Amino acid sequence: MKDHGVIPVEYGDGAAERIRQASGGSIDAFIDTFGDGYVDLAVELGVRPERINTIRDWAAAAKVGAQTYGEGTAASAVVLGELARLAARGELDVPIARAYPLEQVQDAFRELEQRHTHGKIVLRP
Repeated sequence: MKDHGVIPVEYGDGAAERIRQASGGSIDAFIDTFGDGYVDLAVELGVRPERINTIRDWAAAAKVGAQTYGEGTAASAVVLGELARLAARGELDVPIARAYPLEQVQDAFRELEQRHTHGKIVLRP
């Protein structure tokens, strides 16, 4: 992630201060993939609601006017085609956390439930 200018920030208690420190105090946008109060945290950090997006906490988004563009919103042929072109040119980095054989699908979901996966989980047929 650091190769792309991304500074990872750990979830949990003290996240607001860690985000302020990592950003230098200026946060322009916020993407919530965790839920559990992070939309409210983005508002607390001063992010305008239209610059907040969550794929997990639709109730909080509705309350503050944040976006809820999730995984399915971008699943169009045009978007997927562009992603394929970027990947083919080496301009898209998709980190793979772990690959599981299809018969271990339950193990793959158990890993996802832990919510600490860094990268995608791949199922091999």
